[in-house]
Amino acid sequence: MTFDELCALRVAIWGLGREGLDMARLLSDRGVTPLLIDDRAGDAAPHAGASGEPMGPGDVPWGAVDVVVRSPGVSRYRPELARAEAAGVTVTTAMALWLEDFADARVVAITGTKGKSTTAALTASLLRQDGLDVELLGNIGVPVTEAYGRPLVDAYVVEVSSYQAADVTVTPGVCVLTSLAPDHLDWHGGVETYYRDKLRLVEVGPPGALAVNAANDEAVRRTAGHPDRALYGPTGRVRWTDADVIEVDGTPLADAGHLRAPGAHNRWNLCGAIAGSLLLNGHAPSPAAVAATIDEFDGLPSRCRTIGERDGVTFVDDALASNPFATMASLASFPDRPLTLILGGADRGVDPGGLVEAVAARRPAPRVIVLPPEPHRLTDALMACSDAGDRMLVVEVADDLADAVGRARRVTPEGGVVLFSPAAPTPDGEGSYVTRSRQFAEATGLSGSASP
Repeated sequence: MTFDELCALRVAIWGLGREGLDMARLLSDRGVTPLLIDDRAGDAAPHAGASGEPMGPGDVPWGAVDVVVRSPGVSRYRPELARAEAAGVTVTTAMALWLEDFADARVVAITGTKGKSTTAALTASLLRQDGLDVELLGNIGVPVTEAYGRPLVDAYVVEVSSYQAADVTVTPGVCVLTSLAPDHLDWHGGVETYYRDKLRLVEVGPPGALAVNAANDEAVRRTAGHPDRALYGPTGRVRWTDADVIEVDGTPLADAGHLRAPGAHNRWNLCGAIAGSLLLNGHAPSPAAVAATIDEFDGLPSRCRTIGERDGVTFVDDALASNPFATMASLASFPDRPLTLILGGADRGVDPGGLVEAVAARRPAPRVIVLPPEPHRLTDALMACSDAGDRMLVVEVADDLADAVGRARRVTPEGGVVLFSPAAPTPDGEGSYVTRSRQFAEATGLSGSASP
């Protein structure tokens, strides 16, 4: 479905955040008066182009609606949407509409469990450094709705979450898959549904070119049958070598040692960005473009980013690490340094076993501080792993994030690292990862140097 086709129908918009209100504005500009739905209808601001006041999802007369445009945060598996579909209503998203409307544009879509924002930002930078006019859109923070009404650009780099991918109806010309690991299981209802929704972007067709991180076994296995797949990372067309050099088809392109964002996973993200540019343009980005991108990039906020040092201790904000897989990658970014790891948040049922083994096997042994409100599964698993052998871990539970930082400052020696990488989503009622990033920076006393 395109936006023009949408405008000929009776439309409801579910979710009145930035994207939902942008969609309402676009429809209003075309003379369409949408019905507005929000889970907090009583608190939602009215919109001039809407039909009456926003209503709750349980009050919607679905027989009076042809299509509902849901916001990403509204789970595709809500019972109200099942009732809507039973009444003949089509469910879509702004991302699905945009991909249809821009099917003939030059698009690089970045998806994956973790690494997609960094890879998207690096991809956009590489293309700009090579002289292209680029828009960076999607889950990274700029809704695709903002591209409507603007002149076409040379290339679009679009970050696509699993929430957005679940309803797409067309595969972009180039996709980059950074990783697959269990996440957002409460939204999707299970790991297989999560993988299916995530991979819909790649599989719905027609098949485009696909770059896949060879370091992620799940992503490699689940895309093995793709007709135009290129691997990147530890092996493949774009490879990070043991000499810290990035090669394209065996030819050295860049020295990855200058990348300030730490860890192997960020080298692989850079490889993914180069692979996306390669597949879009038919040739690798210029060495000058790669060098300039490396020189300018020091990581995105809340993604394994060093916010500063105090008393010889480095403080690293990784608040967006909402699952164990992401925290394992960040943990490996600081080898051989004393480390205090701050974990914890909402328990969404993701198995922490791999993270627990990685923590227990690390040398020197880290100290671990676990946050409420649901610390018990993590602390029990960590202590059980420690008790199983000679892996002596010190694990404690803090009252809150400020208390955790205070404890970490007292026990982390000079030259060490305090890593806030929760491996769990922000608990309900405590804001978002941005809120926790700010709280972490304030507790360290480094808030003036932290990014918003």
